[in-house]
Amino acid sequence: MAPRVSGYMSSPVYVISPTDTLAYARNLMFKKDVGRLVVVDRSEKPVGIITMADVVEAVTGVNYAKTLDEIKVSEAMSKDLVTISPSRSIKAAAHLMIKHKIGGLPVVGKEDKLVGIITRTDLVRAYGDKYAGELKVSDIMRSEFPKARPTHSIFYVIKLMEADPAKKVVITDDEGRLLGVIAEKDVALAYIPMQVLASRGKDRYLRRKVVDALKDKIVSLRSYLVPTAEDIMTKDPITASPNDEAAEVAKTMAKERIGCIPVVDEGNKVVGIVTKYDYVALVARAL
Repeated sequence: MAPRVSGYMSSPVYVISPTDTLAYARNLMFKKDVGRLVVVDRSEKPVGIITMADVVEAVTGVNYAKTLDEIKVSEAMSKDLVTISPSRSIKAAAHLMIKHKIGGLPVVGKEDKLVGIITRTDLVRAYGDKYAGELKVSDIMRSEFPKARPTHSIFYVIKLMEADPAKKVVITDDEGRLLGVIAEKDVALAYIPMQVLASRGKDRYLRRKVVDALKDKIVSLRSYLVPTAEDIMTKDPITASPNDEAAEVAKTMAKERIGCIPVVDEGNKVVGIVTKYDYVALVARAL
């Protein structure tokens, strides 16, 4: 019998109220190192879910002029909530995540009360537990994936993320050698403070004094706060070889709580990636 959701879900769940602010939601996600929070009403029933992507989107849309303290969770959360019962199989959970393009499902029990949450990370852990020795990384890796150079802007990186279900971007040099990886959390850490700075009417640049040798005087230059890929990427990420066992890489991914592992050859050139999204697809087909 396929493993049940109850065997892999996380409990208790980090929750938040619809009336809390996005500033509180963002800080709680970073503090607890989670990518989503379940929004519950006073009776502890789930009414929505908010992710780091929702927070970023909230300050780039109609609310761009507001600070995070001025936006309520209810304005940014996903209200079309998809839930699952603890007695369902993890294969069913994987199917729901793929169908609805989401990374986590609140688990509800009797009277629709929240009892846990199952995420992509939990399904990756399940794959590592159940399928040791069956596939190599080369069997599951994607050879086509979003990649950028270190001097690409954060706006270019965001566009790449929007077009890929895994929401990860690999940063390489001109020869294709690995430099780093960017995830949604990295974008949020850089992009949201930049938007908040703009919304408060502050200058979106840093002033610095330099000597103008031609005019023999000190002048003020502006360095605009537009982060590049190099500024926000995670450097020296964990990597895999095409010949590594897929289940062992899954265990590493779940243990380290990372969503993307670049696959490199002996010269450190990136030949593919494996992501949590890819493992969820395997769980949907295999278990």
